[in-house]
Amino acid sequence: MTHLHDTKEVEVRHHHTHEDVVEIEPEVVHEQEQRVVESPGAESRLAVSRVTQLIWLAFGLLEALIGLRVFLKLIAANPNSLFAQFVYQFSEIFVAPFNGLTITPEVAGFVLEIPSIIAMVVYAIAAWAITQLVWLLFYRPATKRVVRTHRDRI
Repeated sequence: MTHLHDTKEVEVRHHHTHEDVVEIEPEVVHEQEQRVVESPGAESRLAVSRVTQLIWLAFGLLEALIGLRVFLKLIAANPNSLFAQFVYQFSEIFVAPFNGLTITPEVAGFVLEIPSIIAMVVYAIAAWAITQLVWLLFYRPATKRVVRTHRDRI
C-alpha cells in the first residue's frame, strides 16, 4: 500500500504484529531540451546562392561557346558547316569588342583567335566580380542561437 504524504511517498508494510513506515524519496525527473534556432534570413541566403549559381552557369555557357569557337578555328573547321556557322554567329557578339586587339595568327587555314581567348579571360573575371558583388550586397550572415530548457519534475 502506498500513500502520498507531504509530497513524499510513504510505503506502509503490514506485518503480523506491527507496521513499518518507510519514506521513499520521490523520483526526480530531469528534462533537458536543446534546440538550435536559425536566424531569419535563411531564405535570403538561399536566394543569393541560387542567383550566383545562375550567374556562373550563364558565364560558363558563354565560356564554353567562345572556347568552342577557338577550337573550331584552331582545327580549321569548315566555315560552311551549319554547326560552325551557328557557333561563329552566336559567339560573334561576345568576341566583337575584342576583335582587333591583337593579331590573329593563321597558318594554312589554322587560326589562333587570341582576341577570343582574351574575351574568355575577361568574361571569367567579370563572372567572378559580379558574383562577389551579389554576395557583398545581398548576403546576410547566418546567426544561430541555442535555446536550452531545463525542467525538474518531482
